[in-house]
Amino acid sequence: MASRRTTGCVLLPTDFQRPARRAFAYALKLARVLGSRLEIIHVIKTMSESSRRAPDSRYLNSLKTSALLELGRMASVAKEGGLHADPSLLFGLPPDCILEEAARLQAGLIVMGTEGRTGWDRLRLGSTAHTVFSQASCPVLAVHGGLAGDVARLSARVKLTRLLAATDFSPCAAQSLQVVSTLAKLTQAKVCVVHVVSNGTGKQDGQRKLNILTERLRRQGLDVEVVCITGPPIETILRQAAGWEADVLAVGTQGRRGLSRLLLGSVAEGVLRRAGCPVLVVKNAVRFVGAETRRRQKHPR
Repeated sequence: MASRRTTGCVLLPTDFQRPARRAFAYALKLARVLGSRLEIIHVIKTMSESSRRAPDSRYLNSLKTSALLELGRMASVAKEGGLHADPSLLFGLPPDCILEEAARLQAGLIVMGTEGRTGWDRLRLGSTAHTVFSQASCPVLAVHGGLAGDVARLSARVKLTRLLAATDFSPCAAQSLQVVSTLAKLTQAKVCVVHVVSNGTGKQDGQRKLNILTERLRRQGLDVEVVCITGPPIETILRQAAGWEADVLAVGTQGRRGLSRLLLGSVAEGVLRRAGCPVLVVKNAVRFVGAETRRRQKHPR
């Protein structure tokens, strides 16, 4: 049997809880927009190494049956929407299994729900999501729980028309903006690039760099606006995202020591905790599922 092409899929890890149901809706939308297949995985936690075979246990076999039924249902929903979807059940430690599967499939984007009792301000960064954010070699979209609802209706309401990117003009910020630009081209979204300065002395230089960035993005056909603003970074970025009604907020990460090394340091961690919209964490734009699209746009045949 010929092996199927694996590069550039959208990977959805799910635990079937409310945040994961919302993440499923975003994964469906993004897979459709990006023209990618969807890989859906669920990990049953065991202390053994990750495996596709369940340890011999009556209790685990019961969990396996329930999980396979739910995975099958999700795959059916995806296929009804015209997507190619492959469900998989794994056993082991969830963060390890997710990262191993992402590497095996050469995933171009991971979409996953985040934990939290009352929203982003209670996001537990020691969770599975934290490990995936800090170690994944492709962009990760973090989706909080919000209101529960039917996935089909949720998917129809998922919006990707207003994308906001926070920048400090570093290389990892450029990686984040590269992903945002690709999504904007595919969805005809508006883009807002925000640069925050802690005091007025850096505002003139920041505005100059934003003006140069604006011209470059507009030459690519993007509908873009830029904001250089003074204030406390976390609150300023969140206020801008809320006031601009951003559908997705993007940040870059150096990926060296987890979320503490996000491009804005503790600022990005605070944004991830408290943002009212999904947050796109970007470490490596080359592995993004839209990378091939960018290459075709840059070097048309």
